[in-house]
Amino acid sequence: MSRKTQKFVVYLMLVSMLITTILAGISMWL
Repeated sequence: MSRKTQKFVVYLMLVSMLITTILAGISMWL
């Protein structure tokens, strides 16, 4: 796997984690 792809995968994981956290927070507040 190339370095660029690795960076992209890590970025994708961070973004999905952030979205999950935000959605969990919203569902808690509602």
